Amino acid sequence: MTDLGIAIERMEQLKESIDIGYLCICAAFVLLMQVGFAFLEGGCLRYKDMQSIMLKIFMNTCVTIIIWWLVGYGIAFGSDSKEFVGSSVYVGFDMKNSKHLAEFAFQTAVASAATSIVSGGAAGRMTYIGYFILSVVFSSVIYPFCAHWGFGNGWLMKLGYHDYAGSGTIHASAGMGALMTTMLLKPRNQRFNPKYAEHFEPNNPIYITLACLSLWVCWCFFNGGSSLGIANGASVFMSRAIMNTFIAGASGALTVFFIYYLMNIDQGNRYSLVMICNGNLAGLVAITGPCDNVDAWAAFVIGILGGMMMVFANRVLFNLQIDDPVDAISIHFACGMLGANLVSWFDMDTGIVYGKGGYQFAVQMLGSFIYIGWSAIIHLITLLFIEKIGFLRVTLEDEYEGLDPATMGCCAYEMVEQQQ
Repeated sequence: MTDLGIAIERMEQLKESIDIGYLCICAAFVLLMQVGFAFLEGGCLRYKDMQSIMLKIFMNTCVTIIIWWLVGYGIAFGSDSKEFVGSSVYVGFDMKNSKHLAEFAFQTAVASAATSIVSGGAAGRMTYIGYFILSVVFSSVIYPFCAHWGFGNGWLMKLGYHDYAGSGTIHASAGMGALMTTMLLKPRNQRFNPKYAEHFEPNNPIYITLACLSLWVCWCFFNGGSSLGIANGASVFMSRAIMNTFIAGASGALTVFFIYYLMNIDQGNRYSLVMICNGNLAGLVAITGPCDNVDAWAAFVIGILGGMMMVFANRVLFNLQIDDPVDAISIHFACGMLGANLVSWFDMDTGIVYGKGGYQFAVQMLGSFIYIGWSAIIHLITLLFIEKIGFLRVTLEDEYEGLDPATMGCCAYEMVEQQQ
């Protein structure tokens, strides 16, 4: 081999090493999102249920990692991929190079985040065994197939469906799982009785805020890491994705801040720390799908639309008396559907705004409905099975006492009234 050939080979090895290092860093930060989800959901519930939801998130993280090593990654990203399902790298076999191992770590961390979204619908009233079964099904059947169709060179991807980091593939499908779960579980006892409204207020807005800010940081690695590297031109998509993640998160938060203020301008609670956090997450979910190929102004608009969608969905769910304890449905399902379909409007190559026609719109709509339909059907079957074997909902006595004292013997901390 000539000196030039050796130099080229070493350059390619260096590029691959840079990609692998970048992907491993992104994987670690995406896994760190579980901390954000734990504190976010723990802060939203009664203080008597904090440990229970954190246990469920820790448990579903462990379940997802094992399941993805066994079958999930192979279904989604098997190297002998067919249009419907992958057919290799089960139980880690055939992962013969470092890039493959790094991609496994990143995609497994992403799958763990997706599973945690479903936990929002189970908060405060589902048994641990029931949620364990649900996590196994979501991480082995529901999400891996969605990932293959949209990310793993599956049939939707071949049709032209574009969902860069997963507004529809991840958030809408998992948000539908949260919706099906909360509908089968039914509302928490006395949830919609005005007399007990204060009992269901978030117990720790500080936890929620810190969790939201940490999620915003990790989301940059979630969206930016979806380039799967930074060499060979991928850095353009990575940097644009991170920039748009900044902008949409900010515009979503400010939108909800002002909407909430105007809706409550004559009341004492015209500002809400929790709602500005929800607006931030709504903007982040909405930008996740189109983040790689939209202009900054479009990211700003997408964040605004995400914030508006979250407020609207929140009101609809409350009026229908659908108990969404941590706003997982209004944020992930509603804004995930929105983000997946805004690709067809704002994408610089295929968007309607740029005069590219409606084909992309049709494909994005098809993908969105396939994902929510698949998720709804499998979740319904699984939840009915869990109910049949008696592990769906905790007893009213345990729910009233609080899942922490009823199942763990104590609360994470005690609320003590100060004496004047």
